[in-house]
Amino acid sequence: MTRWIALSDQPDPPAAPPTGALEHGILVFEIEMPLAGAGVLLDLRAGSGADEVALSLFHDLGAGMALLHRQGGRVLRHVLPGPLPQKIGVARLSFGWDMRGRGWWMEMDLAGQRLRAEGAAAMPIRRADLMALCAGGAGVIRHPAVLWFGAMQGRAQPGPLGWLGVATPVLTRQGPVAAGALRPGDRVVTRDHGAVALVAVTRVQVPSRGSMAPIRLRAPYFGEGGDMLVSPDQPVLVAGPEAEYLFGEEEVLVLARHLADGQMAVADSRRAVAQGVVLDLGMAEVVEAGGCGLGIAGPEGMAPARRVLDAFEAAPLRNAMQRVQRRAV
Repeated sequence: MTRWIALSDQPDPPAAPPTGALEHGILVFEIEMPLAGAGVLLDLRAGSGADEVALSLFHDLGAGMALLHRQGGRVLRHVLPGPLPQKIGVARLSFGWDMRGRGWWMEMDLAGQRLRAEGAAAMPIRRADLMALCAGGAGVIRHPAVLWFGAMQGRAQPGPLGWLGVATPVLTRQGPVAAGALRPGDRVVTRDHGAVALVAVTRVQVPSRGSMAPIRLRAPYFGEGGDMLVSPDQPVLVAGPEAEYLFGEEEVLVLARHLADGQMAVADSRRAVAQGVVLDLGMAEVVEAGGCGLGIAGPEGMAPARRVLDAFEAAPLRNAMQRVQRRAV
């Protein structure tokens, strides 16, 4: 599970105190494309002399991306050669470093178009500098095209993560309970196994813009009591003749991002950072939440509780739901 050490627009660290330096980690940026000309996307400068620090991200349509990292008298410049893609969309730029291997890598991905570069010389990045960069304010320059950025410890890039908004009403044996109030041992109502005890409940703080913007499932299309906020990678159960006609199955799971149509489900980027809850039942299941079924992942390698549609499969199902304004269950 992704653990962010620092997130933009959030001065308080979500996971760790601002001490020491990261010997290995990843900086992730999401940038609205296309960019024009050349310029500074993000810039932090602080201190002087032996304590001088700089973290600066530059772009140039022809030359590519460059990250400048200064600590005292040592300066490194990491370059991702261009030309940069000119598609309209949100690009994810990642910079990773590993002092054990004394290497770095930088990668940009935009709608399947990928640029990548690697190098041998890198420096650890201090947590305090990451916090200062994310907090913004004096000494930090940020281009409007930078939707969000964050830092995480480790070597793997952030992957898909299904979570429920803290106010999502999950059905338990005692009735609906807000997801944020659930605790390990609480028994939640599932589609296949009745009331099942929660093994773990994990609170997460995640970016809430760009490709990470949560999805608001709107009533009465999804659920009955009101809108529900879920992650874009949260599987949602859809049942009825449309699913059976298109896929030969009475119930299927669709990622919330593939249901977003501006009417039944909408991306919600009003907040810079979202609060969510990841439920662990020790098995793959579908829980009842406000009259809607939400898929819960099991242990790594376990198949989901229902078939999960690909994006191209979800489109005709979404269109069919729009035509009949049928409620997902």
